[in-house]
This record gives sequence, C-alpha cells and structure tokens, in this order.
Amino acid sequence: MLDFNKLSRNKISPNQFVLLYLLYFKDWEKTKKLFSHDDAISIRNSLIDTKFILACKENTKFTDTTISTKNVAKLLDIRSDAINFLDFFNEYPMKIGNRMLRPRDSDTVEGKRLEKKYLTKVTSKVEHKLAVDATRAFVEKQRVAGQLQFLPALEVVINNSRWESWQVFITKFGTENSGDHVDAI
Repeated sequence: MLDFNKLSRNKISPNQFVLLYLLYFKDWEKTKKLFSHDDAISIRNSLIDTKFILACKENTKFTDTTISTKNVAKLLDIRSDAINFLDFFNEYPMKIGNRMLRPRDSDTVEGKRLEKKYLTKVTSKVEHKLAVDATRAFVEKQRVAGQLQFLPALEVVINNSRWESWQVFITKFGTENSGDHVDAI
C-alpha cells in the first residue's frame, strides 16, 4: 500500500516512488513494462536534485543511474541488515494460563506496533541475534524452573530491552573447561 503522507513529506509523486522502487531493485523489465523510455528518463531526471539520486546527469544512461541506497531504502521501509522480527516474536510464549503475553500474530495492529518498537531498539544483526538467543535462554530457564507465570509481557521486554540482562543465561556448549575431559581419561 502506498503511503501518501510519506510521498508528501518527501515531495515526490507516486510515479517517482515507483521508479525509485524499480531502480533500487534494478528491475529493468518491469520498468520497461510500466514506463516508456522517455517517461522513465523524465521521471528520473525530475529526481536528480533530491536526496534519492546521486551523481547523475540528464544524459546519463538510465541503467547507470546511481541512487542513494540509504535514503531510498528508508523511503521504501527496507532494512539493509534484514532483521526478522518474527525470529524474536516466536521465541516468546503467547499465553501462560489466562495471561496474554503477546499477540497471536505479528500481523495484527498490536503485533506491528511491537515490531516497530523492536526495530527501533535493535538496529543490527548482532543485536538481533543477542536478543533472540537471550530471550530463548531466559524463557527456557523459566520453563525448566516452572516459573513461566512470572514472565513479563512482550511489550515490557521490548520497552526495557530486557534481553540485555538475560544474556547471562545463554550457554555456549563445549567452551567451558573444554580441556578437562582429556585429564579425566
């Protein structure tokens, strides 16, 4: 779905948005289907003095157009490091007893709100892996101890970045005292 408020804020037309999308993914076939060559060049040229097109002159070959990947990705809501919120979301139980800890589906309004919060807190693959691993370890620790009823709601976990304090529960098998087994033989 096209967000017209975003187009207005960035002062671009729907055609410019579509062309930036096609340039970002280098989808030359779809570009040919949607726009005539002259239209594509004209729309591209109208973007030259914006933050989306870099180092381009009006006579530059269309396929040689250099875009600002960072700015276009932000416009298209594309995360360059491909953090998958579902990895984190699915590690957390949905319901314990009568308590709902998270929405049933991440595609609900509440799920999307949690995803937005999570993606503002976690900005790299390394942080994402830590959050997923620490949450998995903590939930497993609580499950083994029979303490799942004391888990906080997922929103509280995200708001307070609780996984940072849970990383102590991550165990790395085979690294602790790895030489001890040799002495016992």
